[in-house]
Amino acid sequence: MSQDRDSRLESLFADAQQEFVDENFSSAVMNRIEARGRRVLIGRLAIAALLIAFELLMDSPLQNSVGALTEMLGTTLFDIEHEWLAFTLAPVNSIAGLLGLTLVGLHLAYRKFFY
Repeated sequence: MSQDRDSRLESLFADAQQEFVDENFSSAVMNRIEARGRRVLIGRLAIAALLIAFELLMDSPLQNSVGALTEMLGTTLFDIEHEWLAFTLAPVNSIAGLLGLTLVGLHLAYRKFFY
């Protein structure tokens, strides 16, 4: 093993060991972090307030739409005569099951091609 040392690498380590005495820098960074946290909190509260107002305005039409959607998603694809087989295949023998399997397939394809 060689005892030769790279002077540029040693200078980088020496620079990393020095203390930074500029307190204004660290306080400015902390102030920016706190301000960003406040902005995020205010944004989240505003979105929550808008969602609550939207829900109050759309209460009855929204409930009717969700009820119709759940009835449509529960529709069976194939009629199965045997009760136990129909019960066993119920999660995949519906429009919701088909939609769920399609979304899982798209997710797997996305992960395969982009990760």
